[in-house]
This record gives sequence, structure tokens and C-alpha cells, in this order.
Amino acid sequence: MGAHELVEAGRQHVATGRIREAMACFTRAADDPERGAEALSLLAAAYLLPGSLAPELALAHAHRAASHPAVGGEHLARCAAVALTAGDPTLAEELAGRAGRAGGGEAQAIRATALLRLGDLAGVRALLAGLERASGPAVFWRRLVVEASAAGRMDVALAVRRAMRRGGLPAPALPDVVVRAAAGPLFFACLAAATVLAAVAPERLAAVLALGFLALGLGMAVVARRA
Repeated sequence: MGAHELVEAGRQHVATGRIREAMACFTRAADDPERGAEALSLLAAAYLLPGSLAPELALAHAHRAASHPAVGGEHLARCAAVALTAGDPTLAEELAGRAGRAGGGEAQAIRATALLRLGDLAGVRALLAGLERASGPAVFWRRLVVEASAAGRMDVALAVRRAMRRGGLPAPALPDVVVRAAAGPLFFACLAAATVLAAVAPERLAAVLALGFLALGLGMAVVARRA
């Protein structure tokens, strides 16, 4: 069986949940001069699937794919997604940047998310400057909206959400974005209010009001998590 058939068989195995069989196919095709980069990038992604979860191996194969002579923008974007999911935003930003336009909207969303995790808000804004329509799989843009809103970066979250809507991608609901952005500050405000009440109000009243504020804060946190 040639490398092309191995890669396609591996994809079919992934689609039917036979991850070990898929990984065997990708491993056999990894040394092919033409399809090796694709096989390695798919192998890296397979190491993040349920039943085979091994982030360190996913990152190792992402590195191998990225250094393959036949690597292209699609493969780099896939490896960037692997790196981001495996907890290496620095590698994700590097690979998504290398993917460039060939990586499509997926690479742009991944790179912006990686920069956000690295605390480079100026880099995020520069990367998204002039973004009119988001393209590519919606999941990567949705993750960017969720993480930006959870980090309190409403300008980024709302700008990306608008671009998703203009690009025809399913965007997170506006109330969900607002709840995520407000949950953290509101929780700590409720905790502070409960602490003050416990110190200055009559004992029974303080207990009731403090529990009320804590319940409100916890409720907002739960709603934000579900959103």
C-alpha cells in the first residue's frame, strides 16, 4: 500500500473511531517524500484524540511535520492547532505565522489565539486589523471569541464575532460573550461584598446577604462555563 492509500485509510479510521489503526497508517506513511508532512501532521493530531491522548507526542510529531521538506500551509496550520491544544502557544504562533495565507483563516485564528494567550494584545490587534470576514472552520474563531471574552478583551471578542457573522460562520451569541466577560469581575465583586457584610452587618443578616452574594457570583461563574 502506497503513502497516498495509507493516509486516506488513516483518515477513514479516524472517522470511524479506530484511532490506533489510523496512527499505524500515518506512521507508515511518515517517511514518504511527498505525503510525509501530511501524515506526520495527522499523526500529531491523532495524539490529541480520546483514547490516545499524549500531548508530548503530539508536539513531537508536530515538530517533525513542520521540518519536513514537503510541508505546506495546510500542514503547518494543522500542527499549529495541535500545538495550541497541547498547551504550547509559542510554537502555535510560530507555525501559524509560517503557514501564512496558505493556512487560510484557520491559521489566522490560531495565531491570534496564541498571541492572546501569550499576552501580546498589540500583536492580536495588529493581526486582526482590517479583518472584514472570517473564513475557515468556525471552531477556531469561536475559541478566539471565547478566550478573548473570558480574558476581558471585549473589543477583540466583538470584532471577531462581527467578522464571523459577515463571513457566514456561526458566531457565539452576544449574551454568552457578555456573560463570560463579566463573570470573573462579578464573582470577585460578590465575594468582596460578602466579606464586607460579614464584618459590618448584624450576624444573621450578614450571613443571609453574604450567602446571597456568593450564590450570585457562583451562579454567574457556572453560567459562563456553560456558555
